[in-house]
Amino acid sequence: MTAVRKVNWGIVSTARIGLNRVIPAIQQSENGRVVAIASRSLSKAREVAQSLEIPEIFGSYDELIESTRVDAVYIPLPNSLHKEVTVLAAEHGKHVLCEKPLALNADECAEMISACKSSHVWLMEAFMYKFHPQIVKLKEMVSAESVGKISAIRTAFRTPQADLSDIRYKRELGGGALYDLGCYCVNVTRLLLGDEPIRVHGAARFNDRTGTDETFAGTLEFPGLEIGLFDCAFRSTLQQRLEVVGDGGTLELPAPFLPGDAPEILKHINTGVDERVAIETANSYRRMVEHFNECILDDRAPSYPPTDGLNNLRVIDALFNSISDRRN
Repeated sequence: MTAVRKVNWGIVSTARIGLNRVIPAIQQSENGRVVAIASRSLSKAREVAQSLEIPEIFGSYDELIESTRVDAVYIPLPNSLHKEVTVLAAEHGKHVLCEKPLALNADECAEMISACKSSHVWLMEAFMYKFHPQIVKLKEMVSAESVGKISAIRTAFRTPQADLSDIRYKRELGGGALYDLGCYCVNVTRLLLGDEPIRVHGAARFNDRTGTDETFAGTLEFPGLEIGLFDCAFRSTLQQRLEVVGDGGTLELPAPFLPGDAPEILKHINTGVDERVAIETANSYRRMVEHFNECILDDRAPSYPPTDGLNNLRVIDALFNSISDRRN
């Protein structure tokens, strides 16, 4: 029997998203394994490695990246560190799966893309939701004009984040609702319309103590006259919504970004016909890492190249720039 080729992963930091979602996804994947984890606290790295059965630990990110045993790194660090660590990983020949958004702005992202291209390594943004069957099916239904020509896409993503000491409230590290939650809304709107907005406008409410945007709403105008409307916020119950409005009806996705155990698409036709499209349950994190593993092993570009992350950040930059009273 031929041995299954696997990508050896190093995890850069002990962030919760890695411990709870991405590390288990890699360990469950058919073509990847976690061989190392790094933390600035060696004791923390040791504790996590023992609990998750990771064989090697490092007390610094640089040491892990320099390891010849590691093929690819997963970066769930604060947004402010994405560029620095990605460029370092590329210089050491490591492929990079980086949390979203890829950087603090489009210029930083362009540097990351250039570094990875120069070193002939792949870079992918960890937008796991795209790999869920419900998004694949929704894209098919939109492309097939199942509710006619699209006129608007409405999205929302809100979470109960009230701890002001949390990283999401630290502006210097790239915190804020738009970076953390709104990036999903912008991304899925662009994904479904297959185009880039020509004008955007944003409005935000900033936290008085931290200076980060804890509520952000925006409009995106597209060349085909479609409108994207979104809002995102901390200090809320968990709420997520995606509605695609066409001239023949609407498509609704009750849980577009964090689907539960029974995902479905609700289709409403203007004639009064309603339909529920059942979707198979899937681990979108596992599907994401297996896809990236395949790209590394077969030396082919990811389905969602880093230029998509670059274009997403261009929209986010424009949204921030559109706010007349943005905090300095």
